[in-house]
Amino acid sequence: MATIRFLRWSEHGRSVLALTPGPLPSLAEEPAPEGLDLPGAAGIAVLEDPDGWLAAGAAPLGGALYTGPALDALLAEVAAGRTDDLAPTQAAGEILVDAAPERVWDVLADVAAWPEVRADVHDVEADGPARRGGAFTWSAGPNRITSTFGAVEPGRLLAYVSTSAGARFTHVYRTEPADGGTRLSCKETLAGPVVAALVPSAALQVGVDTWLAGVKAVAETR
Repeated sequence: MATIRFLRWSEHGRSVLALTPGPLPSLAEEPAPEGLDLPGAAGIAVLEDPDGWLAAGAAPLGGALYTGPALDALLAEVAAGRTDDLAPTQAAGEILVDAAPERVWDVLADVAAWPEVRADVHDVEADGPARRGGAFTWSAGPNRITSTFGAVEPGRLLAYVSTSAGARFTHVYRTEPADGGTRLSCKETLAGPVVAALVPSAALQVGVDTWLAGVKAVAETR
């Protein structure tokens, strides 16, 4: 599908978001064109031609410009096992895994091995083993993502916050004994000007479902 380019501006600055729709949308952030006469203190607009002319404007309404809490606040939320409940894009799921909670948790925490969990994940770089405050970067398809752990409780809880091209994600995973194995549950949210308004919860749900299935497959074969 064709890439859609949006200009966003506010008191914090301006940039262009290039969104390619699809089941797993790709997103890139670009510098804003110079010399545009922008209406109002904040807004969003579609950029239809390659020279960056302003084609259409929109007022800052609802989820379109919702940025969510600051990164430190999000880390505090996920540390308590909570996500951004006000985020316009949300997804959740759970799956039963025929493996002990400690093994399932280890699969989640071993970020270097995430490409085994899902084929579109690559170029994972971490500053060490999973720990609260530890950072790692990774790619999902064409999207480069920076993440920070907010909760690292072996065999029980793993949570982190991610940023990518102006969007902020929360991810909270819980493992608990169930039926001789593990119930693995996940909640994720996405917030960010323009991005979250254009990426539906159904698209995020695809990511959650495929990730849970991948963790199950790896944990049951280790």
